[in-house]
Amino acid sequence: METLYPRNMKKKTLFLSAVIMTFLIYSCKKDKNSEPFAATYPNFSQLKVGNYWIYQQFEIDANGIETPKNTFDSCYVEKDTIINSKTYLKIIKPTPFSTNQMDISFQKDSLHYIVNSLGEILFSHQDFSSIFESIFLTAGPNDTVCQIVKQMADKNLVINIPAGTFTTSNLKETYFMYPNWTSAGNMRYKNTRYAENIGVVVETLPFYSSNPNYTERRLVRYHLN
Repeated sequence: METLYPRNMKKKTLFLSAVIMTFLIYSCKKDKNSEPFAATYPNFSQLKVGNYWIYQQFEIDANGIETPKNTFDSCYVEKDTIINSKTYLKIIKPTPFSTNQMDISFQKDSLHYIVNSLGEILFSHQDFSSIFESIFLTAGPNDTVCQIVKQMADKNLVINIPAGTFTTSNLKETYFMYPNWTSAGNMRYKNTRYAENIGVVVETLPFYSSNPNYTERRLVRYHLN
């Protein structure tokens, strides 16, 4: 049996349907337009193919006296490559004690971190509380040389180097030397200082435990695509 509706009831039903449809369309548009934007972070790595940096070495003695050396080296981004389904950039620079042998690493930006293909954190411009790594260096089964702790430090430190004045943050490695290895100090340090939109501007090279002096490579000039 057909149910009959009064004419005014049909109008109310149609009006209500139109209101519900309009609300749904508006809600869909609002949800679509209110999607959060992808987070963007400052660029401290400049990992682009063709980018390069030229550094000069400086010797720093136990009294903090700095002596420039006539030794220059470079670091450059050769290409990108896929490792475990992720894209990394291939970074090439001389090994610490030889300009004829190359040190190769694969790096990528990951949120506010710079990481390598081994999963190690090389830098963060936000995380100044976490310890990225804590390891022990040994010279034999019963001889621990030191404990090495890596974490961020020196946020927004302004430094002056040959390439100019830069505001930097530092991946700091602290070496807590064990008693048999303290002839040059109980605590030793390695710094890798990054500047926004530039990359690494200062890097402490590996040191000998018996030598209190440090060698730093400091940025002289650079090219960024």
